[in-house]
Amino acid sequence: MLSRADDLAKLTVLDEHGTAIELASLWRDQPAVLVFIRHFG
Repeated sequence: MLSRADDLAKLTVLDEHGTAIELASLWRDQPAVLVFIRHFG
């Protein structure tokens, strides 16, 4: 399970301003919850 978290940490995502950030930076200083929402339409 830990290896999956390590793999996710390396991914780049866009923040609310459209700036690319490393996913791990979201939980570097504090815990974080990831929610994936699928948009139908």
